[in-house]
Amino acid sequence: MRKGSTGNCTPCRSGTSELLLIAPNWLGDAVMATPLLRSLEERFPEARIAVACRRYVAAIFEGGGPRRRLLVYGGEGVRARAAAAYRARPAGGFDACLVAPPSFSAALAAVASRARRRIGYAGGWRSALLTDALPAALYRRGHLSRAYLGLLERFAGETIAEVPLPAVETPDDWRETASRVCGGRPYCVLAPGATYGAAKAWPRARYAALARRISAAPGLAVVVVGGAGERGDAELLSAEAGAGARNLAGKLTLGELVAVLRGAAVVAGNDSGPVHVAAALGVPTVAVFGPTSVEWTAPRGPAVRIVRAEAACAPCFRRECPRGTVECLERVDVEDVRRAVESLLKGE
Repeated sequence: MRKGSTGNCTPCRSGTSELLLIAPNWLGDAVMATPLLRSLEERFPEARIAVACRRYVAAIFEGGGPRRRLLVYGGEGVRARAAAAYRARPAGGFDACLVAPPSFSAALAAVASRARRRIGYAGGWRSALLTDALPAALYRRGHLSRAYLGLLERFAGETIAEVPLPAVETPDDWRETASRVCGGRPYCVLAPGATYGAAKAWPRARYAALARRISAAPGLAVVVVGGAGERGDAELLSAEAGAGARNLAGKLTLGELVAVLRGAAVVAGNDSGPVHVAAALGVPTVAVFGPTSVEWTAPRGPAVRIVRAEAACAPCFRRECPRGTVECLERVDVEDVRRAVESLLKGE
């Protein structure tokens, strides 16, 4: 038994076992779940591990060798996720299912998998569907990657002292892809969108001002990324950012986005998926925080700067600001973000 063990080691440690991880739906959360997956593979080197994930985030979990297989499904609905888990059942069934998302549909998918142990966080009607229901309060205690790792701690019966940094596989042809879609000049990536809600988005005019200063001083080209629903705002930002800015919002697959982020000199954006991917790739990353918690969802990587302003109402975790002012982001000045960008470009 390892130091810090909280119980007997599970029998499958000594032989081949079948494990299932139900992954988060959203890009940033998926990145924050990669320490869990990699730690699971390290502690159970003989296990076969299936990862049930949306097609949207599948590229985050690619790699890992022949012991890892992806169960990719479309959409966010209960049926798609449960059907993927049901169809993937091995002949002897899954020994355990680790349920990362704190949703009813994810717990229901665990039941559909027929796993003998179903480990997740309690809440609502979920507890009745889990064999091991961790206290819901632990889900937001510390960083989210720590909360995900808590599932492994329960399964393995041990305490893991240090949470590894997230890691994302880089496509072999990332240089060619980045050059093809971004041109030959060194470039900065801006990620001004926020799928979670408008309250997380730093004002577009400030991103445009930041872009103009970045392209004027270090001589970097500006590339704007985002989802298909953010294409219009990204187009306006690109026009306001000055000559040469490229709008790639809604035009990239996730694999292409990973390549573009990997090739960037620096990435700046809201608390959203792209900044988590960039940080996990080891790219210098600046994240602007407003209504969400730095302690809970800050991007983790070797070169990350967080920019936020003090506001009495933050973090509130609202999708839309009830005051209509988004004071927590309005207080973040362009110069604050520019200084963070330039410090990373200088290797500080």
